[in-house]
Amino acid sequence: MDKKILIIAVVAVIAVVAVAAVLLMSNNNSDEPVAESDYVSLGLTNNFFPDHTCCVVAANYSYAQNNTNELERFLAGYYDGVNFVNEALKNPSSSDYSWLVSFSKEKVPGLTDQEIKDALSTITYLYADTSDGSLSGLKSDVASLVSGLKDVNALTKDIKDNNAFASNFVNDTYLKTAISEKSTLTGSKANVKVSVITGDIHQIAIHVAQSKGYFDNYNIEVTLAGAQNGGGVATALLNGDCQLGFLGAPPATINMINNGYIDSDGVKDQGKAYLMVARVNSEGSGLYINANVLDDPNASIPTRNGTAFYTKNGNEYDVSSANAKAWGGLIMGTPGTTSIQHIQLMTLAKEMGLKTKMYTIGEKLSSDTIYYVTNLSNYQLIITDISINGGIIWEPQYQKVIQEA
Repeated sequence: MDKKILIIAVVAVIAVVAVAAVLLMSNNNSDEPVAESDYVSLGLTNNFFPDHTCCVVAANYSYAQNNTNELERFLAGYYDGVNFVNEALKNPSSSDYSWLVSFSKEKVPGLTDQEIKDALSTITYLYADTSDGSLSGLKSDVASLVSGLKDVNALTKDIKDNNAFASNFVNDTYLKTAISEKSTLTGSKANVKVSVITGDIHQIAIHVAQSKGYFDNYNIEVTLAGAQNGGGVATALLNGDCQLGFLGAPPATINMINNGYIDSDGVKDQGKAYLMVARVNSEGSGLYINANVLDDPNASIPTRNGTAFYTKNGNEYDVSSANAKAWGGLIMGTPGTTSIQHIQLMTLAKEMGLKTKMYTIGEKLSSDTIYYVTNLSNYQLIITDISINGGIIWEPQYQKVIQEA
Protein backbone atom coordinates (compact mmCIF):
# COMPACT_ATOMS: atom_id res chain seq x y z
CA MET A 1 0.00 0.00 0.00
CA ASP A 2 1.25 3.50 -0.83
CA LYS A 3 2.73 5.42 2.10
CA LYS A 4 0.35 8.36 1.65
CA ILE A 5 -2.59 5.94 1.82
CA LEU A 6 -1.17 4.29 4.92
CA ILE A 7 -0.80 7.64 6.64
CA ILE A 8 -4.56 8.03 6.46
CA ALA A 9 -5.59 4.42 6.88
CA VAL A 10 -3.97 3.91 10.25
CA VAL A 11 -5.74 6.81 11.98
CA ALA A 12 -9.12 5.18 12.35
CA VAL A 13 -7.78 2.30 14.40
CA ILE A 14 -6.22 4.65 16.96
CA ALA A 15 -8.21 5.43 20.10
CA VAL A 16 -8.71 9.14 20.55
CA VAL A 17 -6.97 9.73 23.83
CA ALA A 18 -4.75 12.37 25.38
CA VAL A 19 -2.02 11.63 27.89
CA ALA A 20 1.31 13.10 28.89
CA ALA A 21 3.87 10.79 30.51
CA VAL A 22 5.27 12.08 33.79
CA LEU A 23 7.27 9.12 35.07
CA LEU A 24 10.83 10.22 35.84
CA MET A 25 12.82 7.57 34.04
CA SER A 26 15.80 7.99 31.77
CA ASN A 27 15.50 8.04 28.01
CA ASN A 28 17.29 4.72 27.71
CA ASN A 29 14.50 3.19 29.83
CA SER A 30 16.63 2.47 32.89
CA ASP A 31 15.39 3.21 36.40
CA GLU A 32 17.74 6.14 36.96
CA PRO A 33 16.41 9.63 36.14
CA VAL A 34 18.48 12.01 34.06
CA ALA A 35 18.76 15.76 34.47
CA GLU A 36 18.00 16.89 30.95
CA SER A 37 17.29 15.80 27.38
CA ASP A 38 19.29 16.51 24.26
CA TYR A 39 17.13 15.93 21.22
CA VAL A 40 18.62 15.65 17.75
CA SER A 41 17.07 15.29 14.31
CA LEU A 42 15.88 11.89 13.17
CA GLY A 43 14.82 13.31 9.81
CA LEU A 44 12.10 15.40 8.25
CA THR A 45 8.73 13.99 7.26
CA ASN A 46 9.80 15.21 3.81
CA ASN A 47 12.36 12.38 3.91
CA PHE A 48 10.02 9.67 5.17
CA PHE A 49 6.86 10.78 3.31
CA PRO A 50 7.83 12.95 0.31
CA ASP A 51 5.13 15.35 -0.94
CA HIS A 52 2.56 14.18 1.60
CA THR A 53 -0.62 16.21 1.78
CA CYS A 54 -0.88 18.20 4.99
CA CYS A 55 -3.27 21.14 5.48
CA VAL A 56 -6.17 22.24 3.29
CA VAL A 57 -8.68 25.10 3.23
CA ALA A 58 -12.19 23.89 4.05
CA ALA A 59 -15.37 25.87 3.43
CA ASN A 60 -18.77 25.23 4.95
CA TYR A 61 -20.93 23.83 2.15
CA SER A 62 -23.91 26.12 2.65
CA TYR A 63 -21.64 29.14 2.90
CA ALA A 64 -19.88 28.22 -0.35
CA GLN A 65 -23.18 27.67 -2.16
CA ASN A 66 -24.78 30.89 -0.96
CA ASN A 67 -21.72 33.17 -0.98
CA THR A 68 -19.80 32.04 -4.04
CA ASN A 69 -18.49 35.46 -5.03
CA GLU A 70 -17.41 36.18 -1.46
CA LEU A 71 -15.54 32.87 -1.23
CA GLU A 72 -13.85 33.50 -4.56
CA ARG A 73 -12.68 36.92 -3.38
CA PHE A 74 -11.29 35.39 -0.20
CA LEU A 75 -9.41 32.77 -2.20
CA ALA A 76 -8.02 35.46 -4.49
CA GLY A 77 -6.52 37.21 -1.47
CA TYR A 78 -5.20 33.93 -0.10
CA TYR A 79 -3.66 33.13 -3.50
CA ASP A 80 -1.81 36.44 -3.40
CA GLY A 81 -0.56 35.63 0.09
CA VAL A 82 0.83 32.24 -0.94
CA ASN A 83 2.57 33.79 -3.93
CA PHE A 84 4.18 36.43 -1.73
CA VAL A 85 5.53 33.75 0.61
CA ASN A 86 6.92 31.65 -2.21
CA GLU A 87 8.54 34.61 -3.98
CA ALA A 88 10.14 35.73 -0.71
CA LEU A 89 11.49 32.24 -0.05
CA LYS A 90 13.09 32.15 -3.49
CA ASN A 91 15.30 35.11 -2.64
CA PRO A 92 16.71 35.02 0.93
CA SER A 93 18.63 38.24 0.29
CA SER A 94 15.48 40.22 -0.48
CA SER A 95 13.68 42.65 1.80
CA ASP A 96 10.52 40.56 1.41
CA TYR A 97 12.33 37.55 2.86
CA SER A 98 13.60 39.59 5.79
CA TRP A 99 10.08 40.87 6.38
CA LEU A 100 8.66 37.32 6.22
CA VAL A 101 11.12 36.05 8.82
CA SER A 102 10.39 38.98 11.15
CA PHE A 103 6.64 38.62 10.63
CA SER A 104 6.76 34.89 11.31
CA LYS A 105 8.58 35.54 14.58
CA GLU A 106 5.72 37.81 15.61
CA LYS A 107 3.15 35.13 14.85
CA VAL A 108 5.13 32.38 16.55
CA PRO A 109 6.87 34.12 19.49
CA GLY A 110 9.96 32.81 21.18
CA LEU A 111 11.88 31.54 18.18
CA THR A 112 15.23 32.69 16.84
CA ASP A 113 15.78 33.93 13.30
CA GLN A 114 17.54 30.69 12.41
CA GLU A 115 14.72 28.54 13.76
CA ILE A 116 12.20 30.49 11.70
CA LYS A 117 14.36 30.30 8.57
CA ASP A 118 14.90 26.56 8.96
CA ALA A 119 11.20 25.98 9.57
CA LEU A 120 10.16 27.98 6.51
CA SER A 121 12.62 26.03 4.36
CA THR A 122 11.07 22.65 5.21
CA ILE A 123 7.50 23.54 4.21
CA THR A 124 6.07 23.57 0.69
CA TYR A 125 3.46 26.34 0.50
CA LEU A 126 0.62 25.69 -1.92
CA TYR A 127 -2.80 26.86 -3.00
CA ALA A 128 -3.43 24.13 -5.58
CA ASP A 129 -1.78 21.42 -7.68
CA THR A 130 -1.28 23.63 -10.73
CA SER A 131 -1.06 27.35 -11.40
CA ASP A 132 -4.65 27.53 -12.66
CA GLY A 133 -6.06 26.29 -9.35
CA SER A 134 -6.68 22.65 -10.19
CA LEU A 135 -7.10 20.28 -7.25
CA SER A 136 -7.12 17.10 -9.33
CA GLY A 137 -4.15 15.75 -7.40
CA LEU A 138 -5.93 16.33 -4.12
CA LYS A 139 -8.99 14.51 -5.46
CA SER A 140 -6.79 11.54 -6.33
CA ASP A 141 -5.25 11.59 -2.86
CA VAL A 142 -8.69 11.59 -1.26
CA ALA A 143 -9.90 8.72 -3.44
CA SER A 144 -6.82 6.68 -2.51
CA LEU A 145 -7.32 7.65 1.10
CA VAL A 146 -10.78 6.08 1.12
CA SER A 147 -9.36 2.84 -0.30
CA GLY A 148 -6.88 2.68 2.56
CA LEU A 149 -9.61 3.24 5.11
CA LYS A 150 -11.67 0.43 3.61
CA ASP A 151 -8.70 -1.95 3.73
CA VAL A 152 -8.48 -1.66 7.51
CA ASN A 153 -12.24 -1.56 8.13
CA ALA A 154 -11.87 1.94 9.50
CA LEU A 155 -15.03 3.45 8.03
CA THR A 156 -18.30 3.33 9.90
CA LYS A 157 -20.18 4.14 6.70
CA ASP A 158 -19.68 2.59 3.27
CA ILE A 159 -18.43 4.61 0.31
CA LYS A 160 -19.61 2.97 -2.90
CA ASP A 161 -17.46 5.00 -5.28
CA ASN A 162 -14.24 6.51 -4.00
CA ASN A 163 -13.74 8.81 -6.96
CA ALA A 164 -17.30 10.08 -6.74
CA PHE A 165 -16.85 10.82 -3.05
CA ALA A 166 -13.62 12.71 -3.75
CA SER A 167 -15.38 14.74 -6.45
CA ASN A 168 -18.14 15.62 -4.00
CA PHE A 169 -15.68 16.55 -1.27
CA VAL A 170 -12.99 18.43 -3.23
CA ASN A 171 -14.24 21.40 -5.27
CA ASP A 172 -11.76 23.53 -7.20
CA THR A 173 -14.27 25.68 -9.11
CA TYR A 174 -14.06 28.49 -6.55
CA LEU A 175 -10.27 28.64 -6.65
CA LYS A 176 -10.09 28.42 -10.43
CA THR A 177 -12.44 31.38 -10.75
CA ALA A 178 -10.54 33.27 -8.06
CA ILE A 179 -7.37 32.94 -10.12
CA SER A 180 -8.71 33.39 -13.63
CA GLU A 181 -10.96 36.37 -12.78
CA LYS A 182 -9.02 37.93 -9.90
CA SER A 183 -8.44 41.20 -11.73
CA THR A 184 -12.19 41.75 -12.12
CA LEU A 185 -13.56 40.23 -8.91
CA THR A 186 -15.74 42.76 -7.11
CA GLY A 187 -18.47 42.75 -4.52
CA SER A 188 -19.85 44.51 -1.49
CA LYS A 189 -17.90 44.56 1.77
CA ALA A 190 -18.02 41.19 3.49
CA ASN A 191 -16.59 39.72 6.68
CA VAL A 192 -15.33 36.14 6.63
CA LYS A 193 -14.47 34.32 9.85
CA VAL A 194 -11.67 31.79 9.46
CA SER A 195 -10.46 29.23 11.99
CA VAL A 196 -6.68 28.68 12.00
CA ILE A 197 -4.26 26.77 14.21
CA THR A 198 -2.48 29.10 16.62
CA GLY A 199 1.30 29.29 16.22
CA ASP A 200 1.35 27.12 13.10
CA ILE A 201 3.85 28.39 10.55
CA HIS A 202 2.28 26.02 8.00
CA GLN A 203 -0.55 28.53 7.76
CA ILE A 204 1.54 31.70 7.62
CA ALA A 205 0.24 32.67 4.15
CA ILE A 206 -3.20 33.67 5.44
CA HIS A 207 -1.59 35.90 8.06
CA VAL A 208 0.63 37.42 5.36
CA ALA A 209 -2.38 38.07 3.14
CA GLN A 210 -4.19 39.78 6.00
CA SER A 211 -1.18 41.89 7.00
CA LYS A 212 -0.36 42.91 3.43
CA GLY A 213 -3.93 43.99 2.75
CA TYR A 214 -4.52 41.44 0.00
CA PHE A 215 -8.02 40.66 1.26
CA ASP A 216 -8.79 44.37 1.34
CA ASN A 217 -8.07 44.45 -2.40
CA TYR A 218 -11.15 42.27 -2.87
CA ASN A 219 -13.28 44.07 -0.28
CA ILE A 220 -13.04 41.15 2.15
CA GLU A 221 -12.49 41.63 5.88
CA VAL A 222 -11.03 38.51 7.48
CA THR A 223 -11.49 37.70 11.16
CA LEU A 224 -9.17 34.95 12.38
CA ALA A 225 -10.21 32.60 15.19
CA GLY A 226 -7.40 30.61 16.81
CA ALA A 227 -7.68 26.89 17.54
CA GLN A 228 -5.27 24.55 19.33
CA ASN A 229 -5.33 21.92 16.59
CA GLY A 230 -7.17 20.62 13.54
CA GLY A 231 -9.90 19.15 15.71
CA GLY A 232 -10.65 22.60 17.05
CA VAL A 233 -10.85 23.95 13.51
CA ALA A 234 -13.26 21.18 12.50
CA THR A 235 -15.46 21.97 15.51
CA ALA A 236 -15.57 25.65 14.57
CA LEU A 237 -16.70 24.69 11.06
CA LEU A 238 -19.29 22.18 12.20
CA ASN A 239 -20.93 24.39 14.81
CA GLY A 240 -21.07 27.39 12.49
CA ASP A 241 -18.63 29.59 14.39
CA CYS A 242 -16.51 29.98 11.23
CA GLN A 243 -17.21 29.80 7.53
CA LEU A 244 -13.71 28.68 6.59
CA GLY A 245 -11.01 26.65 8.28
CA PHE A 246 -7.39 25.60 7.80
CA LEU A 247 -6.92 21.99 8.94
CA GLY A 248 -5.31 18.67 8.10
CA ALA A 249 -6.75 16.62 5.24
CA PRO A 250 -6.87 13.27 7.13
CA PRO A 251 -9.23 14.17 10.00
CA ALA A 252 -11.27 16.34 7.65
CA THR A 253 -12.00 13.37 5.40
CA ILE A 254 -12.80 10.88 8.14
CA ASN A 255 -15.12 13.43 9.77
CA MET A 256 -17.21 13.78 6.62
CA ILE A 257 -17.46 10.04 5.95
CA ASN A 258 -18.07 8.69 9.42
CA ASN A 259 -20.64 11.37 10.26
CA GLY A 260 -22.42 10.76 6.96
CA TYR A 261 -22.18 14.38 5.86
CA ILE A 262 -20.82 13.51 2.40
CA ASP A 263 -20.82 10.21 0.50
CA SER A 264 -20.37 9.05 -3.08
CA ASP A 265 -23.89 10.23 -3.98
CA GLY A 266 -23.38 13.80 -2.80
CA VAL A 267 -23.63 16.14 0.18
CA LYS A 268 -26.10 14.76 2.72
CA ASP A 269 -26.05 17.49 5.36
CA GLN A 270 -25.62 20.92 3.85
CA GLY A 271 -25.40 22.60 7.25
CA LYS A 272 -22.63 20.40 8.64
CA ALA A 273 -20.69 19.42 5.55
CA TYR A 274 -17.60 21.30 4.44
CA LEU A 275 -15.64 21.13 1.21
CA MET A 276 -11.93 21.16 0.47
CA VAL A 277 -11.48 24.27 -1.68
CA ALA A 278 -7.71 24.85 -1.65
CA ARG A 279 -4.42 23.46 -0.45
CA VAL A 280 -2.29 25.06 2.28
CA ASN A 281 0.96 23.09 2.37
CA SER A 282 2.66 19.77 2.03
CA GLU A 283 5.39 18.38 4.27
CA GLY A 284 6.73 20.54 7.12
CA SER A 285 7.20 18.30 10.17
CA GLY A 286 10.14 16.43 11.66
CA LEU A 287 11.14 13.50 13.84
CA TYR A 288 13.49 13.95 16.77
CA ILE A 289 15.24 11.54 19.13
CA ASN A 290 17.04 11.87 22.44
CA ALA A 291 20.78 11.54 21.91
CA ASN A 292 20.98 9.44 25.08
CA VAL A 293 19.31 6.45 23.39
CA LEU A 294 21.60 6.47 20.34
CA ASP A 295 24.64 4.25 19.94
CA ASP A 296 26.58 7.18 18.48
CA PRO A 297 24.92 10.64 18.38
CA ASN A 298 27.44 11.70 15.71
CA ALA A 299 26.71 8.87 13.27
CA SER A 300 25.52 9.93 9.81
CA ILE A 301 22.54 7.57 10.16
CA PRO A 302 21.33 7.26 13.77
CA THR A 303 21.53 3.77 15.27
CA ARG A 304 20.17 2.13 18.42
CA ASN A 305 20.81 -1.41 19.63
CA GLY A 306 23.22 -1.76 16.73
CA THR A 307 20.42 -1.11 14.22
CA ALA A 308 19.91 1.85 11.89
CA PHE A 309 16.67 3.82 12.22
CA TYR A 310 16.25 3.88 8.44
CA THR A 311 17.88 3.14 5.12
CA LYS A 312 18.82 6.20 3.12
CA ASN A 313 17.77 6.14 -0.52
CA GLY A 314 18.84 9.47 -1.99
CA ASN A 315 16.80 12.05 -0.10
CA GLU A 316 14.27 9.44 1.02
CA TYR A 317 14.43 7.43 4.24
CA ASP A 318 12.94 3.93 4.10
CA VAL A 319 12.04 1.71 7.05
CA SER A 320 11.29 -2.00 7.19
CA SER A 321 11.44 -4.88 9.62
CA ALA A 322 15.23 -4.56 9.46
CA ASN A 323 14.93 -1.28 11.39
CA ALA A 324 12.47 -2.49 14.03
CA LYS A 325 15.11 -3.10 16.72
CA ALA A 326 16.04 0.60 16.66
CA TRP A 327 12.48 1.83 17.17
CA GLY A 328 10.99 -0.87 19.39
CA GLY A 329 10.52 0.03 23.05
CA LEU A 330 10.72 3.80 22.53
CA ILE A 331 8.25 6.29 23.98
CA MET A 332 7.44 8.89 21.32
CA GLY A 333 5.49 12.14 21.62
CA THR A 334 2.99 13.46 19.09
CA PRO A 335 0.68 16.53 18.96
CA GLY A 336 -2.49 14.40 19.19
CA THR A 337 -3.94 11.10 17.99
CA THR A 338 -5.83 12.64 15.07
CA SER A 339 -2.87 14.72 13.87
CA ILE A 340 -1.06 13.88 10.65
CA GLN A 341 2.14 13.58 12.69
CA HIS A 342 0.66 10.87 14.92
CA ILE A 343 -0.64 8.99 11.89
CA GLN A 344 2.80 9.12 10.31
CA LEU A 345 4.36 7.60 13.43
CA MET A 346 1.75 4.82 13.34
CA THR A 347 2.50 4.29 9.66
CA LEU A 348 6.22 3.91 10.30
CA ALA A 349 5.44 1.36 13.00
CA LYS A 350 3.24 -0.61 10.63
CA GLU A 351 5.91 -0.64 7.93
CA MET A 352 8.35 -2.13 10.45
CA GLY A 353 5.89 -4.68 11.81
CA LEU A 354 5.85 -3.06 15.24
CA LYS A 355 2.84 -2.75 17.51
CA THR A 356 1.73 0.64 18.81
CA LYS A 357 0.34 1.45 22.22
CA MET A 358 -0.42 4.46 24.38
CA TYR A 359 2.16 4.63 27.13
CA THR A 360 0.89 3.99 30.66
CA ILE A 361 3.01 5.25 33.52
CA GLY A 362 5.06 2.49 35.09
CA GLU A 363 4.41 -0.24 32.53
CA LYS A 364 7.18 -2.52 31.35
CA LEU A 365 8.28 -1.64 27.84
CA SER A 366 8.39 -4.26 25.10
CA SER A 367 10.84 -4.24 22.20
CA ASP A 368 8.10 -5.16 19.70
CA THR A 369 6.09 -1.98 20.40
CA ILE A 370 6.36 1.76 19.83
CA TYR A 371 4.71 3.63 22.71
CA TYR A 372 3.22 7.07 22.34
CA VAL A 373 2.12 10.01 24.45
CA THR A 374 0.04 12.76 22.92
CA ASN A 375 -1.09 16.38 23.17
CA LEU A 376 2.53 17.53 22.98
CA SER A 377 2.19 20.32 20.42
CA ASN A 378 3.86 22.60 22.95
CA TYR A 379 7.57 21.81 22.79
CA GLN A 380 8.12 22.60 26.49
CA LEU A 381 6.08 19.49 27.34
CA ILE A 382 8.60 17.45 25.40
CA ILE A 383 11.92 18.78 26.58
CA THR A 384 10.85 18.92 30.23
CA ASP A 385 9.54 15.34 30.33
CA ILE A 386 12.59 13.10 30.53
CA SER A 387 10.54 9.93 30.08
CA ILE A 388 9.93 10.75 26.40
CA ASN A 389 12.54 9.37 24.02
CA GLY A 390 11.56 11.44 20.97
CA GLY A 391 8.67 12.00 18.65
CA ILE A 392 7.26 13.80 15.67
CA ILE A 393 5.99 17.38 15.59
CA TRP A 394 5.15 20.17 13.17
CA GLU A 395 7.18 23.23 12.32
CA PRO A 396 8.35 25.45 13.90
CA GLN A 397 8.17 23.49 17.16
CA TYR A 398 10.40 20.86 15.55
CA GLN A 399 13.19 23.41 15.07
CA LYS A 400 12.70 24.61 18.63
CA VAL A 401 13.11 21.07 19.98
CA ILE A 402 16.26 20.14 18.10
CA GLN A 403 17.96 23.53 18.32
CA GLU A 404 17.24 24.41 21.95
CA ALA A 405 16.62 21.19 23.84
